[in-house]
Amino acid sequence: MSDGVHAADVARRPRVGLVVNPIAGIGGAVGLKGSDGADIVRLARDRGAVPHAGERATAALEALARRWPAGAGSFELLVGPGPMGEESARAAGLAGDIVGPPIVDRPTTADDTLRLVRVLADAPVDLLLVAGGDGTARDAVAALAGRTGPPVLGIPAGVKIQSAAFATSPRAAGEIAAAFVSASEARRRTALREVLDLDEAAYRRGEVAPRLYGELPVPVDGRRLQSRKEATPRSEAAAVASIAAEIASNLVRGRRYILGPGSTIRAIADRLGVEKTLVGVDVVDAVGPESARLVAQDVAERDLLGFAAARDATIVVTPIGGQGFILGRGNQQLGPSVVRDVLASQGRSGIIVVATLAKMAGLGGRPLLVDTGDPGLDAELTGHVRVVTGLGEATIYPVAAA
Repeated sequence: MSDGVHAADVARRPRVGLVVNPIAGIGGAVGLKGSDGADIVRLARDRGAVPHAGERATAALEALARRWPAGAGSFELLVGPGPMGEESARAAGLAGDIVGPPIVDRPTTADDTLRLVRVLADAPVDLLLVAGGDGTARDAVAALAGRTGPPVLGIPAGVKIQSAAFATSPRAAGEIAAAFVSASEARRRTALREVLDLDEAAYRRGEVAPRLYGELPVPVDGRRLQSRKEATPRSEAAAVASIAAEIASNLVRGRRYILGPGSTIRAIADRLGVEKTLVGVDVVDAVGPESARLVAQDVAERDLLGFAAARDATIVVTPIGGQGFILGRGNQQLGPSVVRDVLASQGRSGIIVVATLAKMAGLGGRPLLVDTGDPGLDAELTGHVRVVTGLGEATIYPVAAA
């Protein structure tokens, strides 16, 4: 940990770099499906959005310090100025050496990320932690083009996070970093992992078409790295329709249902005769089996609290293909307060998980994941959940905190 030592001693210590995109994920809870562009950031703030990227970077650093081996000496931490790393390090109780000019009275930009990544690569660092989403990972790819390193690990702080260059959670990122950087160079293993991103404007229109932007060398860790998102194949249409029939036939008259994003959930809405946004969170009231009334579309977290409190509500979600996240990726509108309200009124049965057998098989035995940003809630949600897989069919499957 950084604490003022001689240059010769510093040279012998492993170095960790940190770059935080402080506005990453700001659009998620308010239903904006991303944070790309100054106009979207302003709109998110106007809607009361609060960024959490800095907090998630702090959580990663705390895990790094906590898991750092007692006999491994100390590490040096290099951070971006102000909200781009310095503040997170201070909040974690670490003294980071600041690189790059101060950022005063202006919003950060992608150019700031590009510049800091290059500075830290030249330092050099043994591992570069990047807190943000897919757009931030894209910036890292662009900044490191033509260079041989350093290894990079994403701290998930964005909305979608389809890329495979991220740890499953901030805590997992810190744990991976501690194991990797404290090891000898001969024992550090990396593998190239894909960086994907969506056109956010198209995504808001319900068009999901990820594009490959490159690869990053990432520490090898089979358990704590997230997989890339996999789309539901068209061949699964019959299985999805069977799930929709099962949910529709078991609606409870008068109950409110909060429908998360995804094509499987949209199939349920189609079966109920209501319009569903593909990548938004919508609210319906059941008027009987196979029938519902649309209450609200594309709802933000703040409004969902009111909808859930007004009537006992049930949340319906589907895992992200290939990753297994049921909360915390692409559905930040279903924030901790909303989930707690549902649990308080209905218990764990108030969260219905739906997925085809093929999607579940694609997890390869890995658990479903939750990363709500509230560690206590994540712990409460761990255990097992009933997953509806078809008409009259379900399976019991483990859930873990990411």
